[in-house]
Formats: sequence, structure tokens, C-alpha cells
Amino acid sequence: MTFFVWRKSIAHSSRSRKRVKRTVDERAGTYVLGFLALILCQPHTAWTADDTDVFVFDIPQQTADQALIQLAEQADLTFVFPYDVASETTANAVVGRYTLQEAVSLLLENTGLRPLFDPEGGLKIEAGARSDVEETEMNDRKKSGLAALLSAVFLGSAAAQDVGGLDTMQIEEIVVTAQIRAENFQDVPVTGTVFAGDLLVENRFFEIDDIARFTPGFAASYFNNSSPNFAVRGAMNTFSQAGASKPVGIFIDDVYVPRYSGAAFQLFDVRQVSVLRGPQGTLFGRNVTGGAIQIYTEEPSFDAPDLRVRAGTGNYDLVEVDAFASGPFSDTAAGKISVGYRQRDGFSVDRFNGNTLEDLDSLTVRGGLTFHPAAGLEIRLAADYARDENGGKGYSFVSSSDGSDLTGNDGDNRTSELRVPQSFERDIYGASAHVDWTVGAGTVQSITALRQSDSRELYSLGAADVTLPSVSTQFIKDDNDEPSAFSQELRFISEPGKIFDFVAGLYFYDETTDRFLGDLLLGANGNAEFVNRDFTVQADTESFAAYLSATFHLGPKVDLGIGGRYTSEDKDVDVRYVDSNNNDNNFNTAVGNSFSEFTPRITLSYFPTDTVTLFASRTEGFTAGGFNTETSNITAVELGFEPETITAYELGAKTAWNNGRLIANATLFRQEYENKQEGFLLPGSFFSIFNAAEATMEGAELELAWSITSTLSATATYSWLDAVYDEFVIPGGADFSGNQLQTAPENSFSATLDYVRDIGTGSLRAGINYTWQDEYFTGASNIPQFLIDSYSLIDARLGYSWNADRWSVTLWGRNLGDEDFVRIRGTSGAIAEYFGPPRTYGINVTFRQ
Repeated sequence: MTFFVWRKSIAHSSRSRKRVKRTVDERAGTYVLGFLALILCQPHTAWTADDTDVFVFDIPQQTADQALIQLAEQADLTFVFPYDVASETTANAVVGRYTLQEAVSLLLENTGLRPLFDPEGGLKIEAGARSDVEETEMNDRKKSGLAALLSAVFLGSAAAQDVGGLDTMQIEEIVVTAQIRAENFQDVPVTGTVFAGDLLVENRFFEIDDIARFTPGFAASYFNNSSPNFAVRGAMNTFSQAGASKPVGIFIDDVYVPRYSGAAFQLFDVRQVSVLRGPQGTLFGRNVTGGAIQIYTEEPSFDAPDLRVRAGTGNYDLVEVDAFASGPFSDTAAGKISVGYRQRDGFSVDRFNGNTLEDLDSLTVRGGLTFHPAAGLEIRLAADYARDENGGKGYSFVSSSDGSDLTGNDGDNRTSELRVPQSFERDIYGASAHVDWTVGAGTVQSITALRQSDSRELYSLGAADVTLPSVSTQFIKDDNDEPSAFSQELRFISEPGKIFDFVAGLYFYDETTDRFLGDLLLGANGNAEFVNRDFTVQADTESFAAYLSATFHLGPKVDLGIGGRYTSEDKDVDVRYVDSNNNDNNFNTAVGNSFSEFTPRITLSYFPTDTVTLFASRTEGFTAGGFNTETSNITAVELGFEPETITAYELGAKTAWNNGRLIANATLFRQEYENKQEGFLLPGSFFSIFNAAEATMEGAELELAWSITSTLSATATYSWLDAVYDEFVIPGGADFSGNQLQTAPENSFSATLDYVRDIGTGSLRAGINYTWQDEYFTGASNIPQFLIDSYSLIDARLGYSWNADRWSVTLWGRNLGDEDFVRIRGTSGAIAEYFGPPRTYGINVTFRQ
């Protein structure tokens, strides 16, 4: 067995804030020469350190020999390690602030290498399996953490650590790329919530609105399948037009999803979801005004093969099967594949035609390959496919539009009275290539991606069958959306520096959306077609952006961040309108416009201790202008609308207490909307989009995570939001100034309890989740018909795992109180309500190899 000794630097630089001070020009050749000199000349002495010293580490996953070299560099220390073993195993990533004992233990976990510290703190690395005591401690560590670490680790991997004598109930840190660079989220001056993959699966968070329930300031609603509404701190719009953009962006593996109609991710291999609140422009390929939802999938494993299979059943004849396999092909190549299938009966039925509504039939497949063809070079290729379909949404009739006539209301929220057939089907495709190349002063990243989807939805916008005497009209929609997008992003991520570090990027985005919308408005008991029209649209968007974000280390405890983004965007639309009732109204028009904006960001971070981060920020966001491509008035199409901007101010604190057992994060914010894009009916009865509103959103967000005992943990979130239109006057129409923004509940709250305990040869796992959301309006008019009442939901799970967690069985239930909660309320021709899922329950069996 060959041992290497890595020697600390003689010129030991000061570590007033214990930052990384890597020498960027030390490469492979230097390492080899250094190793030979050390082997021949250096006595095997170990470095002694105070076990309370904390260092900042930035060590990616790689072979253990290279990882140990970086550990030695970044801590300026000398130690011995067995090279032949270390060069043939993969060490774990270590990013963030740690003592030496914490860092080396995390780095070498499950590698077959063991750190040995003598009583004076000296370090030596040896090969060998863990002792029974160490194995027990590791298992305890996996079982004793929080079910969720809010903000930094909410619903993330909550396993407590037992490294170098660390408190076994300490909450584990979560590494994120909210600022592109891998960092401990507790150190980042960004407000957000992070969900880790294992507990996404355990808690059955398969949709974005599941995540919204546990994210402060995030609300989601669905009027139809292809056009969900996502609002972050009240920033949103309800436009489905191909010529408009959304202020909240969805990214999968750093690739922007062009349209919400292509945003379905029921994946078994999601490793992390981050919801970042507020404008995100200086560090993202695609600019977003309201917030960003980042979805990261599992990467292929270079360790031992990883196999996971889960099968389950439940009420409504639920059948689900998920499988994930990953492993190395060689020392330089690894791959993965995941498959997810889910099918169940519907929650509702149309009692006039017997059709099942809100059922589910979905299939998702994702594959990936990772190559390390040379030192410092990584290539990741990924492809995915998803399809899902159902019989349409359940839309339960309430009364006539004035509320006076209930004819046709059978009192059952799970029946609809639409009569017309409904359907939804969607296919999603994606492919990407990520290249990371480590050069002398940092890392160059290239992200090349294609995304495409094809959805068709036939649904009744009208509340009920027009033949009912209490219904005046019924609007039927045929909605087809086919976006395709190509994107290319280039980034340079500098090495962490003593004085400053930075991220710079260039981004190119090209999207083409083909869209068809058919409108049929029935009246007079179905004997008249008041409207029979269709829109055929092609919208082309070409966007170029350059961004830079630099962090200056002003002192041992102060960072100043300065960033900016320049965006230039061209939009061209071609609209063909056909009015089957009156050919004189037909038109075909092609228009375009260009938009550009510079959006800056400045942050100031203060680190009074290693467990407290205080920050203040000012950020501007930009949503490009566009065109209303679904209006019967050619002037309204050609007029278009201008960009909207948000200026956001934040004061935040991220703190850890009681040796890391309690995490408390809080944010105060104020966001100012200018030229907010709003859509409304103008006098003359055609729909238009204008820059019609100024608005202000103020609020506070609190996230807590507490490891109460080694078996019991708790989390909680609270959000207060005051989102008001300062000025919103429809030309020639109503004045909505002073009204609440839509989909902006004033208060929301969530809490979880998680319990883990060894029983017999296995472990018992139990959890309960509670969420409450305040009332809110779904329309700017704030009329009572658009009010969504407050509601609360309770979910729970009970499971048992055995055979070293290879097998597990879980009983689960969602909406256990069978709460009838309204997702959205409509007023077209009558009043109707669309309800969220009823009580569901089931059982899953999981095998891990």
C-alpha cells in the first residue's frame, strides 16, 4: 500500500474569515513533483489543529486522492493517506464552512477510507471498513435529522451528522447552486426554499403546487391543465398567449422550460427542487421577474450501482411504479435511467354524459450519461420524455351568475354539469449537454439544450351545460400549444478568491411556439352559436443576455455583491383570425418588436459568527413586452404591450442555534411593480393586454427547523404578504386601484413533524404535515365570485424499513380531513367551482440495492 503525505504551505496565509485560498496554477504536474519530493524527504508528521477552527471548503465529487489533495490545500495541512486505495474510490463533495474533522469525515463517508485523529488533533488517513460502533453511528445519523430544513434544507436531506464528535442531532447543511457556484444555502444572500429528493418522494410531492404549499410566498392554482398559475409574492399573470412571457420561470437542470404547458415533472430521480423568491436575472440564463423554480435530477453515480424500485396502490384504483438505476461503465463513464408510471381513476364525473374527470395516466422516462474523458473535464448528456393524459377537469356548477338560480346544482362538489366532452393530452421532450472544464483560474461551463412539448386540451370554460335554465352561455375551448426552444449558455465561474470571486455568463435563447385556439360560445339553450372563431398563431422569441455577478470580500466578516444583466429580446408574431360567423371580421397580421433592459443587483452580507448570515439586497427584474395574440381586434394585436419591471428590496437573516439543532431564517421584503402587464375586457367586449398597473408587495417570511430529540424533528413556515395595486384603471372602465393582487394570500402557514425510531431489526418512520392558506382573489376586480376561501390540509405517512433500509413499506394519506378546497372559481355564463383533490391514501413498497 502506497502512502502519500500532503504538506501544508510554509507561507501560511492569515484566515481572518477562514476563506479558501487555493493556488490556481497548481495542476497535475506540480502535484506529481510535490508528491515525489514529499515521499523522499518529508517525515510522516501530522498537522495539529484546534478542533474548533472552521474553514471554507469547495471540493467537488471526484476521486479521493484528488479530493484529499484539495482538502489539504484549502486547510493548509499535512497528513498521510494511502494513494492506491484513494485513487480507486470516489470521495463526496464538501462545500461550505466546516471544522477539519467535520470536512474529512464527510469527504470520506462510504469510501473505505478512515480518518484517524490523535488526541492532539493530528490526522492520518487509513484504509479499512468502519467498526460496528461507527456503522451504528452512521445509521443513527441517517435517522435522527429533520424531515425538512427550511430555507437551506426545508424538506431536504435532514440526516444529522456525527463527524468528529459533532452533535448527532445537528441539522445537515444542503448545498445549492442558487448563485451558480455550489454553496451552503445558509451562507447565500438569496431568499428561497429547498426540497431534497428523498423527502419529495416520501411526501408525494409530484406537482409544483405540492411544493407551493410548503413554500412561503408561493401560491399555485389551476384553471386548466395546460395553463397553471404560479404566483411568487403576488408576481404572476394569467396569460396563455404565445406572445406573452411569464414572470416566474421553471428550470430543469439549469435549462429554462419555455411554456407552462411543458412543465410536468413526475420524476422519481429528482434530487433537489429550489424555489428562489424575487427577481433572478444576474445569475440565470433566462431573466425572471417574480422568482425561479429550479428542478435538479439525479446525476449518474460513479460509485457502486444504485438501484431503486417503488411500487404502490391506493384508492381511486391508483397504480404506480417508479424505477431508477445508475452506475459506472468504467472509471470515466457512468449512466442512469429512470422510469415513472402512474395511473388512477378520476376524482369527478360529468353526470350529464358519464365521462370521468380528473383521472391520470402518465409515463416519464429520463436517461443520462456522464463522461470524464480527461482531468478537469466533465461531460453530462441527458434526455427525457413524458406523456400524460386525462378526461379533463371537474367543474362543479353552483348557481346562475347572479346567484339566484340553483337549477342544476345537485349539491355534490365531485360532479360536473358540462355535458360537452373534455380531454387533455401532452407529450414533452428534452435533451441537453452540460460541459464543465476546469481551467487555470476557474471553471468554464457550457449548457446546450433543446426542449419541446405538444399539448392539446378540450375544455369548457363555461360553468355548466347551456341547456340548464340557470345558465346563459357556455364557452368551449380547443387549446393546442406546441413550443420548442433552443438555448445555449456559457459561464465562467472563478475560483474562490481572497479578495473577490465572480461568475460571468452569456445566454442565447430561441423559441418558436405554434398555437391554435378554437372558441365556441353557445347560447339560447344550445340553439345559437354566438361565437365560433379560431386563432392560429406562430410566435418567435429570440433573446440574448450577458450577466456578471462579483462578490468582494471587504473584511473578515463582510461581503459586497455587485451584479448586472443586459437583456435584448426580439418578438415576432403571426396571427391568423377566422370568424366562422362573419368572414368580414377575419384578419391576418404579422408584427414584431424589440425590448432591452439592464437590471442590476447589489447585496451586502455580514457574518457576525459562523452560524449567522445577515444580508440586505436590492434587485431589479425584467419581463419582456409582447403581443396579445388571442383577441378578435386587430388593433389590440398590433398595439402590443411594453416590458414590466420589479424593484425588490430584502433584509434577511439565516441563523443556526444550539450547535446546529435549530435553524431560523427570516426575510423582510418590499417589491415595487412598474408597468405591470394586465389583461382585461375593454368596453367593446374584446380582451386586451396593457401595461395598466403599478403595484407594491410587502411582507415577511419565516422558516424554522428544529431537531427536538434524536428521534423527533419539526419544521414550520409562515408568510405574510400585503400585495396591492397602487394604480390600476382600465381605460374607459373600472378603477381597481387599492385592490389586492390576484393569487396573493395575505397569510400562509405550514408545519411538519417527523419521527424515526429503531424497532427490532429495522426502523419506524412517521410524519405528519399541516398547511393553511388564507383567502385570496383570482381576479383584479376582487369581486366575491373570485374569492377563494381559506383552507387547511393534513397529510401523514407511516413506514417501516428493514434489512439496512433495502426494503421499506409506507402507508400514506393526503388531505386526510377530506377538505373541499376550491382551486379556482369561474363566472362564464354561471358560477362554478373547481376543487382540489379529495382524501387519497395508499401503500408503497420500495426496494433499494
